[in-house]
Amino acid sequence: MSPHLARRYSYTRTFLSAAILVAGLIEPVLSQAQDTSAHPYGPGVTSLTIGDDRQDRPLAGDLWYPTQTPGLFSQADKSKVWQMAAADPDGKPAEGRFPLLVLSHGMYGNTFNQAWLGSELSRRGYLVAMINHPGTSTFLRDPDQARELWDRPVDLSRVITFLLEDEATSKRIDPDRIYAAGHSLGGYTVMLLAGAKFDTERQTVICTGENQPVVCGVFAGWSVAETAADRKQMSVSRKDSRVRKVISMDLGGTPLFSEESLHAIDIPVLVLGSERADMLNQEVESRALAAALPANMVHHLELEDAGHFDFMGVCKPEAFEILKEDEPGDEIVCVKGSREREHQHRRIVAEILDFLEP
Repeated sequence: MSPHLARRYSYTRTFLSAAILVAGLIEPVLSQAQDTSAHPYGPGVTSLTIGDDRQDRPLAGDLWYPTQTPGLFSQADKSKVWQMAAADPDGKPAEGRFPLLVLSHGMYGNTFNQAWLGSELSRRGYLVAMINHPGTSTFLRDPDQARELWDRPVDLSRVITFLLEDEATSKRIDPDRIYAAGHSLGGYTVMLLAGAKFDTERQTVICTGENQPVVCGVFAGWSVAETAADRKQMSVSRKDSRVRKVISMDLGGTPLFSEESLHAIDIPVLVLGSERADMLNQEVESRALAAALPANMVHHLELEDAGHFDFMGVCKPEAFEILKEDEPGDEIVCVKGSREREHQHRRIVAEILDFLEP
């Protein structure tokens, strides 16, 4: 991967440095807030550890869920850069069965990246499970696990299986309303759950020519599909029939999907793109994905004036200047990242709810 590409994909490192290095200067402050909006539930969140037989690939993250107290939450003010998502840690769960959404973060991302979405959806009656993907997350970087990229969709399937079998969570999940969403590389990941398949021949052609898409540099940096055994694993279908709908949020990786597999997708897909295209070429990514999917299965929306990082958390008003000074180059994550990003978040949540509701 070129230094330029590495810099442009350093946003998850920025998230980590902003949360630990910059924000470490501030003592965490928890405040109780009363929300006057008309959300039916509160934003509960608890830690999630997947207990299964994959000892080689432990999974952990967060589970957001609806609580019985819609207006009460705690908010940690522990970052100079990021606004923390509203949360009621270990709040009492609301009664009933709810839809389950499994959410996949981007390259070297983590569960904090879309915590805002977990919070917003839990307040509207959704369970949202998110884990840190081993090898490709902020905290779990390992060359072999990154190379074994086929395990990313398997991670999400394992989460679904665990939650459906666990006594504490199974009774709260509606098994007929299981969904998946992902941002950037996470979007690529959830498309594999929907039935998309990696195409080794397309990789060979596209990633040896000129004007290579971003995904070629990323996969080359991780040595993805370089051996016959790995190419075979990458080409295996990872479709999970329990997933009824999928949401792609400014995905990266469309050029390496088998066109035949995209034509055969048989569940609804919401393709959200970013009009500013500040990180990914929409022509070869979200637009190309939407064009390849069956017309009756896809809804494509390019969010006006949105950038790649608008699917991450809201920046504080002063965050751009802080990052520009402390982490030069990384301020890109906070371009229009405050009030403008709050507007984009409202639009994203509205579109997701319209798509998921029966």
